[in-house]
Amino acid sequence: MNRKIILTILVLAIVAIVAVLVFDRPKKEDETLPVNFNETGNLIRNNPGFAADTWYLSYEKPGQPGLSVELSFDSESKCDGAVCTVSKFSEGSRVTVQGQKENNRVLVTSLEMVDLIEDERTVKLYFYNPALDQGPGGVQCSRDGLVAVERVIPRTITPIQDTVKLLLRGELSIEEKQEGVTTEFPLPGVSLVSANLASGVLTLELSDPQNKTVGGACRAGILWHQIEATAKQFPEVQSVRFIPEELFQP
Repeated sequence: MNRKIILTILVLAIVAIVAVLVFDRPKKEDETLPVNFNETGNLIRNNPGFAADTWYLSYEKPGQPGLSVELSFDSESKCDGAVCTVSKFSEGSRVTVQGQKENNRVLVTSLEMVDLIEDERTVKLYFYNPALDQGPGGVQCSRDGLVAVERVIPRTITPIQDTVKLLLRGELSIEEKQEGVTTEFPLPGVSLVSANLASGVLTLELSDPQNKTVGGACRAGILWHQIEATAKQFPEVQSVRFIPEELFQP
């Protein structure tokens, strides 16, 4: 055989071997895509505006409105340390998700359920103490009389609504009452129907079939101040408006 042909064959064989070693070698663990997403939130599904039959994580960041991201799973995804079985998920479950985020979708690496008993938050409810709001002629019906009391609630995807609803229940401890803290809540028939936050404006729709939120400038003003201060403890709330507009009128 021609010597030149033999050399050509040897070169081609070497190139083929190198190609196999480079392109067909198993992927090492350190070549996997890095985890760039690690958030705790609540699982949601089939909510208006989201893809049908798809799981999302709804979560929060300080000073920002609620965020959400679509979750996707593959054979490597682990849920509580085992292979993920998404059919066992429950809407509203509190979870921590780690994974690889691209655009608005996360390929889940791990999903861990969070114990709600250990995942609570402290909020403030603003009630009223007339002794702190005295001036010429007596009670001034101003924000100076507002008193914040703390309550612990579970973390959910609706913390503002949960807090306002708790304020409307008007529950005070014996110690708080002894310190002069008062409230006219609960008002018969008054309930929160919906809450919508857009561009820093929180719109609260209340049901008041018996017109219990009206009846005097002082009283209506205090009721308004209580709800407004309670809502504005959340940094994303810049102002508060009510529907219907006739609420809390003298």
